[in-house]
Amino acid sequence: MFFERLVLATGNRGKYREFAALLPASLVGELVFAPELSKITVEETGETYAENALLKARAWASASGLPSLADDSGLEVAALGGAPGVHSARAVPGDDSARNAWLLAQLGDREDRRARFVAALALVTPEGKEFVCEGECPGRIAFSPSGAGGFGYDPLFLPDGVNASFADIPAETKNAISHRAAAVRALLKIL
Repeated sequence: MFFERLVLATGNRGKYREFAALLPASLVGELVFAPELSKITVEETGETYAENALLKARAWASASGLPSLADDSGLEVAALGGAPGVHSARAVPGDDSARNAWLLAQLGDREDRRARFVAALALVTPEGKEFVCEGECPGRIAFSPSGAGGFGYDPLFLPDGVNASFADIPAETKNAISHRAAAVRALLKIL
């Protein structure tokens, strides 16, 4: 399957850069950043990552008349019962720094800092075909933020097998081991 133009249904420029690097040229000719097409708002009312990804992909496929790819992702922290989870981007008002400060305050000095990033991808065509898959990246939460790269919780997330945060490592390394990379690999197998 090849998509001459594929809409990436996100307003997050960081996610756009990651997907532009992850999606092979054999699958996508032009990856279109959704806000450059039009302005639509999709409420993320799903209870799972997959439900939210489908909501966004369906809305953009309908609005644009193009196949659309959306992801919904989140950070699940074991000591917090899986929180912030599907509400990761909305855990607290404010920006990434506020969410990272909130997470550190919630964990305090706890030793159990196991966590995982999870991503669900939904690809929807204007004809109504739908493909959904997930990927994850296990790791742990650092005691303080580190690194200038990435976005979201990246400065706090230390992936298993790497002694640096997602914000510390080169984008190429992150794109080889991340939850989004795992989800894209699963999508390529489906397609």
